[in-house]
Amino acid sequence: MDFFDLVNKRRSVRKFSNETIPEEVVIKALKASLLAANSSNLQPWEFYWVKNKNNKNDLIKACFSQNAAKTAQELIVAVSRIDTWKRNRNLILENYKKKGNLIPVVEKYYNKLIPLSYVHDRIGLLGIMKKILSFFISIVGFFRPVPRGPIFRHDVFEIVTKTTALACQNFMMALVAQGYDSCPMEGFDQKRVKNILKLNSKSHIVMVIGVGKADPNGIYGERFRIDNDLVIKII
Repeated sequence: MDFFDLVNKRRSVRKFSNETIPEEVVIKALKASLLAANSSNLQPWEFYWVKNKNNKNDLIKACFSQNAAKTAQELIVAVSRIDTWKRNRNLILENYKKKGNLIPVVEKYYNKLIPLSYVHDRIGLLGIMKKILSFFISIVGFFRPVPRGPIFRHDVFEIVTKTTALACQNFMMALVAQGYDSCPMEGFDQKRVKNILKLNSKSHIVMVIGVGKADPNGIYGERFRIDNDLVIKII
């Protein structure tokens, strides 16, 4: 299928049919999700395929028992994390070394700049120190471009969540390419979902994705988009 056909075909399905979805279809889509563009290649995502019946029932309830969750053949939870950066950074550097192309600027970036961005303490003292440092950096910013963040813990969460959302789009498009449908859900009780998945405070639920084959009445109306001129700006 042509890429633009895929884009047009993808819709948020609110009700799925009883048709099962082969495991290999979901696995292929999950692998495609991991090829998404991401910040510093730190891949701060996790995808939980909730197959256990009790966990799945609890997850449906945590999604307020909405049809997109209740009728989905499969449920995938996309999670962003701020505590896997060190492990993933080390794996990246090991890969560079194995290939013999670890140059000083890359090593400096991953060993100095990345920790400066991602290291935070529980009570936020490091964030305050970074904020003070950013004040002096902003003075330099009057004369040339300078890095202005991330500063606080929530800034890092914003980065990893944007990255994970890109992976979710890959996942959903990969499903369409294989003839199946999905619905990304933001309507859920985050605390309950985190309890089901046994996640810590350094993780964030980005979305729950219902997967399956669309019911004939599963798409609620024609797609509507506001006028292009309102959102596409050429300056």
